[in-house]
Amino acid sequence: MKPIRSIQVPRSSAPGFTLAEIMVCAVLLVIGFVALVAAFGHDTVASQAGEDIALATFLADEIRDRALQMSFADVLDLDGVTNNPAILSTGSTQDLSTWSQHIAVTPVLESDLNHTVGHSGAHAARLTVEIRAHGKPVLAETYYMLDRASVPFTDR
Repeated sequence: MKPIRSIQVPRSSAPGFTLAEIMVCAVLLVIGFVALVAAFGHDTVASQAGEDIALATFLADEIRDRALQMSFADVLDLDGVTNNPAILSTGSTQDLSTWSQHIAVTPVLESDLNHTVGHSGAHAARLTVEIRAHGKPVLAETYYMLDRASVPFTDR
């Protein structure tokens, strides 16, 4: 009977991972984790910006709706008005202390809304509402108002 000899396996072909492979894996995991954390932070900022734009659009529409209830002469008088804090059509300023509405009214020619005219004899106006939060512009909306007395409506 022959004695059993142990077979020597070369060290380079032994199963397992080398220290270099483990370090590369660890670096890749850390980079992925950092990217994931950064993405969550950006998501929060984008979500807040979306909420701000939605509220700003609502506040600009509130000014438009209020202007539609006014006479055309009163709409022209809104030029330069700033509501700080912003107000709702109900007159409430609840939770709007950091928001403001800046109104600019420019009389324009009713047949060419890009042509500016003087206040006297104007039958159309460009109403621009800029909404700011914490003093920084969030949104600017432009609406066109027509003097209803000069528009030939019929009820036929």
